[in-house]
Amino acid sequence: VLKVAHHGSADTSWRFTRAVAPRLATVSVGADNDYGHPTGTALRMLRQVGAVVHRTDHEGDVAVVVRDGRLSVVSRGSGQRSR
Repeated sequence: VLKVAHHGSADTSWRFTRAVAPRLATVSVGADNDYGHPTGTALRMLRQVGAVVHRTDHEGDVAVVVRDGRLSVVSRGSGQRSR
């Protein structure tokens, strides 16, 4: 599990992401933020290493839990992103 640093900015390290190779990644980011976070580059990088990405701007609060011995993600609320 990787909690993505700096809201998934363009500074996300490919070398670090590849070394960690998370199966699950969470991105804490405000809806409609002015910085464009998470960046497309960061999201592509995570998906290329096989991570399932969960974002607070889309899902609201997210928590990683263990259910029946397996990792699972629980979200509460909805993101505040306007569509």
